[in-house]
Amino acid sequence: MVEHPATAICRIPPDPVQFQVMLGSLLGDGQLVGLPRRRRLRIAHRAERHAYVMWKYERLGPFSAGAPEAREGGLLGFETVSHPMFDDLARLLASRFARHDLIERLLRPLGLAVWLCDVGRLELCASEFLPAQRELALAS
Repeated sequence: MVEHPATAICRIPPDPVQFQVMLGSLLGDGQLVGLPRRRRLRIAHRAERHAYVMWKYERLGPFSAGAPEAREGGLLGFETVSHPMFDDLARLLASRFARHDLIERLLRPLGLAVWLCDVGRLELCASEFLPAQRELALAS
């Protein structure tokens, strides 16, 4: 019996880049939707930020449930597939019980950059990164 790809991806952890894009998005404009054990990440930005939405979509690769599409209010966005990791992140980021000490330990420069881009404090131009900068962005 062949397993459906959407089911199989639940057993695969995101790589360091994917995790930082997810975490930074959740700290920024991203939101978790769905019930426990079926949670997914919803990413949406103004349509003018098309390149940024596509950058996130391309980084998340197989975790993306579908291509970005226009949404209400002039937004462009997409959702990820559901993944058990999102239940862990939901508990970690719960507003009343946020574990700032754990968030600090998990957050790398790339995740911080995504967070700052989401809230409009920074514009991420990945094509301008040098190989050493890409490596540094994921350093612990």
